[in-house]
Amino acid sequence: MNIFVMGLGSLGSNLMLQLAQKYPNFKFTGIDFDTVEERNVATQQYIIPQIGMKKAHAMQVILGMNLRRVSYTGVVQKIENTGQVSSLIGRSDEPVLLIDCFDNTESRKILHKFASNVDILHIGFSPQYTAEIIWDEDYTVPNDIPADQNDICEMSEAVPFINFVVSLACMTISDFFSTGIKKSLLVTNKNNILKLN
Repeated sequence: MNIFVMGLGSLGSNLMLQLAQKYPNFKFTGIDFDTVEERNVATQQYIIPQIGMKKAHAMQVILGMNLRRVSYTGVVQKIENTGQVSSLIGRSDEPVLLIDCFDNTESRKILHKFASNVDILHIGFSPQYTAEIIWDEDYTVPNDIPADQNDICEMSEAVPFINFVVSLACMTISDFFSTGIKKSLLVTNKNNILKLN
């Protein structure tokens, strides 16, 4: 199995580590063009000495600190069209799972438009402490978070909620691998979990 985590911020960096720990024999690719900033250390997997590193490269170090062996490729790239997505996944003989952990609408639209027989899972937050874990078949691209509203991914007090959503996403992926059933979920600010399908 090849797992591609698109966006290595609060959701992507934490999910990448959980999935690599659970599936150490899978192949992982992390895609992100951002650099680790000091504010990222509170909610993401990165550590202070990595400030200034590209997230896709810093993730290699984090995985290496936690696992003896992991097949990981870091890609520093901004996704601007579906052709880039096709290039990234190549012509693998193994099944591919794309996981959208992007924090912007444009990149999410590109993945949602990506026409292929690849499974895509979208994971994201709204400012009202709501999270979605939605398979592409059930997905509607949300609007960007307004500039005057707090972004959960930047709030250190949201770490328990972020970790809860990441763990739930990991379980959703595990269920899909074992049963083939795609469960799309919405998590409310009271930690109520609503099944969408």
